[in-house]
Amino acid sequence: MSEEDICERHAWTSVGVVTRDGGVCRIWECENCPVWTAQPFDAEHERSWDETWLAER
Repeated sequence: MSEEDICERHAWTSVGVVTRDGGVCRIWECENCPVWTAQPFDAEHERSWDETWLAER
């Protein structure tokens, strides 16, 4: 990838969630170039599945 393939201002879009190095990450891709990044989720904000209304379905 050359420098001219990378845009100056990225337009980020979330494309999914993965496990990485034992943690959960949201994957973001730039809509204008091939750059992407992984944003780790903060474990302090995790809520147990049983504590959500989704578990009742």
